[in-house]
Amino acid sequence: GGGSSYYHEASYVCERHLVYRDVSGGGHNDGGHGGRERKRSHVGRSTQLSGPLLLGPNASIGEYCHLQRSVLGPNCTLMDNCYVVDSHLWGDVLVEEGAKLNGVIVCEGAIIRSGAVVDRGCVIGRGCIVGAGVHLEEFTRITLAAEVEDDDDYSGFDDSSSDDSSSSSGSDGSTDDEESSADEESEKATPQVSTVPSATEEAEANYAVDTNYEVVGKDGLGRVWAPSSPSDEYDSDDDEEEMQAAAVELMKSESIGYDMTLLYKKWKKMQMEDEEDDGFSLDDMDSDVDDMDMGDQWADDIGDTNTDANTFSHLDEDGMQITGRQKGVDVVQELRDICLEHETSSPVENLRIELNSFKFSQNATYSDCCKGAMMAVMDKVLEGYPGTVPSPGKLVVSLKKALEYWQQLFHSICMGSEEEKAIIHALETMALGSGKAADVLGKEPAFRFVLQTLHDKEIVNEVAIFQWAEERKEEGTDGSRSALFWQQPTQDFLEWLEESSDEDSSDGSDDEDSD
Repeated sequence: GGGSSYYHEASYVCERHLVYRDVSGGGHNDGGHGGRERKRSHVGRSTQLSGPLLLGPNASIGEYCHLQRSVLGPNCTLMDNCYVVDSHLWGDVLVEEGAKLNGVIVCEGAIIRSGAVVDRGCVIGRGCIVGAGVHLEEFTRITLAAEVEDDDDYSGFDDSSSDDSSSSSGSDGSTDDEESSADEESEKATPQVSTVPSATEEAEANYAVDTNYEVVGKDGLGRVWAPSSPSDEYDSDDDEEEMQAAAVELMKSESIGYDMTLLYKKWKKMQMEDEEDDGFSLDDMDSDVDDMDMGDQWADDIGDTNTDANTFSHLDEDGMQITGRQKGVDVVQELRDICLEHETSSPVENLRIELNSFKFSQNATYSDCCKGAMMAVMDKVLEGYPGTVPSPGKLVVSLKKALEYWQQLFHSICMGSEEEKAIIHALETMALGSGKAADVLGKEPAFRFVLQTLHDKEIVNEVAIFQWAEERKEEGTDGSRSALFWQQPTQDFLEWLEESSDEDSSDGSDDEDSD
């Protein structure tokens, strides 16, 4: 209330990996929310931040947390080992140790107890509490607002004509108005148990709710909200369960994390059912999509990086047309060509703008940008050795020199582990293909040297490397894409990297004990 804003006079600075942090501390008041002084957010040393992220003032994030593509409002507290991805936390939210939030909205003053898991599409209302160890199902909405049952959706829009009919007398001589008034007086006389969130004092006059303990846990607070049936959109003889299911589906489609391809497939099915049988069936269409293994296609085309390896680059993993993607356009190759044509005498910011423009025009991803840029950098490095194949040592020396210019670009387009893994995938594509790049990168220990150089330059972190290694390990020695992973120099580097990570973790624990 009072017209104050959580972000009043806020000033944010963009840090590495597109992490925006409030820097407007230094004695500013938080605008009437508890009278707290605005302070810069605190992040534990062992916590991983992957942008884009926005951290509001006075936010406190513990150790060993993982945050990615999320917003944390003012005065939010995340205890140790929390996982928050694709989520929006309003002000004064508390997330206790070990809780996991994936694609959710948590409103002001809400609490997520230790070990709770809140799945995609969930909305946790103002002042609600999700109990310890509770696992909320997808698209669950929890609220403290009292449930209102209206027999008539238009009861709030009565005009004078309805007043005449409503004042007709009953069989006992009393009017409907008198009966309604008596009912209201009876309801007022009935005591109601009111549960109010401690985080907001003004809620006392607004909240009265029965808690669904079987959903939010014995230490939780709030009831499950469900949409009303859109009965006006159906014939009166339609089944009530069908109407309610339609309302729930509509609610899901408006939630974070909803897969819009499901709506497309349902629409396609309805369209085909309405048409006459022309020899096609939905089952046949689905089986064709299932048979189109994009991983196999990638593996088949990896043998020649100069050919159109992305014949199906206009389709997503489910074989669906990507909105805004022009059919037949190899976005990675186009991005690679843009980088190759760029003159290093120009600011790298100009190239970033050009890549972003193409990315938006083809609805591409930052992973596509990273993959095309990495291929272009390797192409430029190898251009310095016309007619010869450089040794792994010379390759790394040239790569380090090139990264003095290109490092800034990668830091601006790498949003997290997915983009960093795309850089490794680009090296695999070139190493397992043909030509000079394959001759150089496929020769031990060139791949290990390049991977270690990218890690040293903080372009690819250990999290992305471990995720990539786990994927290749699952494919086994027979996998067409796992050859570089099983090279002994690569295995030695992974072992060293794991030991180094363990040492850093133990050092962090020692520092905490000394404090």
